[in-house]
Amino acid sequence: MKFFIVTGASKGLGEALLRRLMQPGHTLVGMARSDGEPLRAEAESKGAVLRWIRGDMNDISSLDTLMEEACAGIAGDGLETAVLINNAGMVEPIAPADVAAGAELARNLTVNLIAPVVLASAFLRLTAGWGADKRILNLSSGAGKKPYAGWSAYCASKAGLDMFTRCVGEEQQAAGTAGVRILSVAPGVVDTGMQEEIRRTDPALFQQHSRFVQLKETGALASPDETAGKLLRVLFDDRYPTGSLLDVRELG
Repeated sequence: MKFFIVTGASKGLGEALLRRLMQPGHTLVGMARSDGEPLRAEAESKGAVLRWIRGDMNDISSLDTLMEEACAGIAGDGLETAVLINNAGMVEPIAPADVAAGAELARNLTVNLIAPVVLASAFLRLTAGWGADKRILNLSSGAGKKPYAGWSAYCASKAGLDMFTRCVGEEQQAAGTAGVRILSVAPGVVDTGMQEEIRRTDPALFQQHSRFVQLKETGALASPDETAGKLLRVLFDDRYPTGSLLDVRELG
């Protein structure tokens, strides 16, 4: 059996990843704030088992419990693969730091950085005795390496997630084959609700607004399904050592 946990699974890239993973012999856990009943039925029709956990990545106090619930009932013995995909994220607030509300800045950092860090930590702890091939995929962004005016929290959160990945990679190397392989991968510019949010932003608050509008108008945005396929190929490509920071646009 292969076991996968996907956060932010109700829409966009998370939904596309979940659909790609709907295969016989796969047990899936989708996490999101909204209900996933239609996806449960679809998974069953494809021979997969999907459990749905409703949770808010902004609620720090609930994160350990969410991961415990996700792993409940999973027997490590005989399990082939166990994977956590930290996909949930947000770009708002889109505004200069002196204009953005403090509460919104904090929410961005919580959802994009604190939540995946806490969930990954819990996953490492809960699966420590499992003999399965264990992997964590953190969804990063090119914005973690390049500053954008108006995206101070988003850029900072993705840069922090990249460094967390590198640190855990160093830690897990010492565990050898019993360790968890962790990657931080930027998916490129994907045609999701996040892009819609960017295009709705007042251009006065975001200097790169016209560029992102042009990407949509010229058909330069990648589809969620196409991107999900690339991410899953990278996840299981052992050419990339644990702790690697990758961008699907730079890979063959």
